Amino acid sequence: MLKNINYDLLETITIISKSLYRYDTYIKDSAESKSCQEMWTKIKEQREKELSMLLKELKNQIDTGIFLL
Repeated sequence: MLKNINYDLLETITIISKSLYRYDTYIKDSAESKSCQEMWTKIKEQREKELSMLLKELKNQIDTGIFLL
């Protein structure tokens, strides 16, 4: 069983990764509305930054030996 700290990181990385996959569809679906496309694009960019932060932290946890099974 994973420790909560590790599970939380992996679960959130998974959730954000799945949402990033969908945002391209949302952007395409909102082709009629520039403002809606801009909104989805901004949200996607924010989520990409969040994912980057989480991945860096996961690497830190692995490198420092905190990420253990």
